Amino acid sequence: MLFNEIKHEFEIGGRKCSFETGKLALKSQSSILARMGDTVITVNVNTKPSTGEFDYFPLSVEYIEKFYASGKISGSRFVKRERFPSDDAILKARMIDRAIRPRFPHDYKDEVSVIVTVMSYDEENDPAILAINAVSVALLNSTAPFEGPIGAVRLGLEGEEIVSLYKAMDLTSEEEKMNYVVAGDGETFTMIDAGTHIVSEEKILEGMEKSLEMMKDWMKPQEEFIKKVGAKDKTYTKFETPQEAVDAVHEILGDEKIREVLELGESDKHTEAKEEVYSALEGKFSKATIDEAYEILQRDMLRKIVLEEDKRVDGRAIDEIREMATEVDLLPRVHGSALFTRGVTQTLTIATLGSLRDVKLVDDMEGEREQRYMHFYNDLPFAYGDADRVRLAPSRRAIGHGMLAEKGLWPVIPSEEDFPYTMLVMSEIQGENGSSSMASACGSSMALMAAGVPIKDVVGGIACGLVTGENGEFKVLTDMQGVEDFYGDMDFKITGTESGVTAVQMDTKTKGLSMDVVRQTFTQSKEARKIIIAKMKEAIAEPREEMSQYAPRVVQIKVPTDKIGEIIGPGGKNIRELSEKTGAEIEIDEDGTVNIYSASEESIDAASKAISVYNFVPKVGEVYEGKVASIMPYGAFVDLTPSISGLLHVSEMADEFVKDPKKFVNEGEIIKVKIVDIDKAGKIKLSIKDIK
Repeated sequence: MLFNEIKHEFEIGGRKCSFETGKLALKSQSSILARMGDTVITVNVNTKPSTGEFDYFPLSVEYIEKFYASGKISGSRFVKRERFPSDDAILKARMIDRAIRPRFPHDYKDEVSVIVTVMSYDEENDPAILAINAVSVALLNSTAPFEGPIGAVRLGLEGEEIVSLYKAMDLTSEEEKMNYVVAGDGETFTMIDAGTHIVSEEKILEGMEKSLEMMKDWMKPQEEFIKKVGAKDKTYTKFETPQEAVDAVHEILGDEKIREVLELGESDKHTEAKEEVYSALEGKFSKATIDEAYEILQRDMLRKIVLEEDKRVDGRAIDEIREMATEVDLLPRVHGSALFTRGVTQTLTIATLGSLRDVKLVDDMEGEREQRYMHFYNDLPFAYGDADRVRLAPSRRAIGHGMLAEKGLWPVIPSEEDFPYTMLVMSEIQGENGSSSMASACGSSMALMAAGVPIKDVVGGIACGLVTGENGEFKVLTDMQGVEDFYGDMDFKITGTESGVTAVQMDTKTKGLSMDVVRQTFTQSKEARKIIIAKMKEAIAEPREEMSQYAPRVVQIKVPTDKIGEIIGPGGKNIRELSEKTGAEIEIDEDGTVNIYSASEESIDAASKAISVYNFVPKVGEVYEGKVASIMPYGAFVDLTPSISGLLHVSEMADEFVKDPKKFVNEGEIIKVKIVDIDKAGKIKLSIKDIK
């Protein structure tokens, strides 16, 4: 028999689901075909024995969206092959990584590859949620010592009720206030990724409590499937740091030196300390082993300071924020700029305004859509004090940080009707020592307000860390810095206004966070956010009424929909010529709304006057300016607008008899005329002599 198919069918939320193996990717160590409705994904897991050269767990996760999954052909005009993952696909891969990584043993260093491919998408059932659960079952079916299962759910609000969402969702809205993805083992959380439309901490915590039971609905079928398949051998080579190496490094440096280097937090001090140990232990242990021992001692010292002394390595209290500085208008020619500094973490954020023609077109498996607010995050080596080569393409981390800030600001971005502009915010990281993504969210609020964008409220962001003890004790660290991120147990980022939360992202190095830890984090972050926003308001408290003189202005004119084609012209000829003539950008919506953009008032006035003629309704007795289009022996035709003209008869040119109309008017001349009659056929009779 060619195939050895094993399938397990179940229901989630009234939807038919299944896990299947034995039919596809027969050479893969673990291959799972997962279905929810007509959404189908494959997950392939493979492992590779490590030689011990890694000082980290080499887990790689790829999330691949295929356009054929939704019946689409996409790509450029010349290249139809799908090449690079979209930003959205990268974010989903990072989300899966954060959900599963905590559930591997710390001494496991084999290479693990997880590849998720969306094969069919029914637009009703979310492939991302299915993917996290399918990855969990695929890992259970592999030889990797994954400590699962875990379950993942997406939460939303129906009125005030927390519900499970099964349809894919991107950004929140006034109607859909919560888009909350959580993963965990039914008791603790391994991952949180959320966008909320200014929702209270209390409501979010209520949802998280409820989600723990929802996770179990996905965990049970995973366990049942593995019983059918049979458990695989999960023994592995443990890469533990020898205790004698830890003791040897400790004997050389001592507690005082270890503490001094940790508290200073300077990379050259760490280098000096390691060089001292390398020299003393040369030939006894490898550099890699010494490095691991050194990290263990640093980590233990951090825990001692926090848990026993109730303070931070830099002397701060557990809930104390680093010193902050805020400033706007550093850059004179940009539309809006802001500098946000917290400790040595620093971001210079620039806001640029453009026309609606500058929107970002997003083309993915779910269809094509426009995005008029974007946030990008750039971190170059100097921000870390490094001399590495510059990598111009953004890293996955940079993409993730930018999108988190974007998600955090989205609920306060004005609607297109209220502010018909495209907004691009760029955070240029000047210094990195923890929480730069949250600094960029703060900088974004300030830069947008400085640019005159009428955001609905001020958004601030804070990252919290965690230190845990052997007996379950813990301390949540407000405003986590780099060393606390590196040696600590979580990175919990929260953005929001003074009244509610807008975005959340959490990853942990523990097996999972308890509700007690989550609850304490929200409590501390809320108080911190108020302090941060108050500091931001010292630099700029509300959006400016006036935009930069270098920013484009917009004037909106409404024209009849039957005039749109006339304005645009054949192949866009008319509107293109008008833009070139006036220097303004002109865009027309299907409802007849015309947006005119330019930094020049003169340019806007010229374009507005030209467009306004399409609203022209001729009235008898009114005087208008018109252009002489042609001259006939019996009179002249005068264009009142590009599409409306009238006849100026020789009898209406002057009180005396006019034999030659060319002696009174010239072709192309702008003249004042009065409408004296409009007949039933709509023909317009003009006069000069009747003008008083």
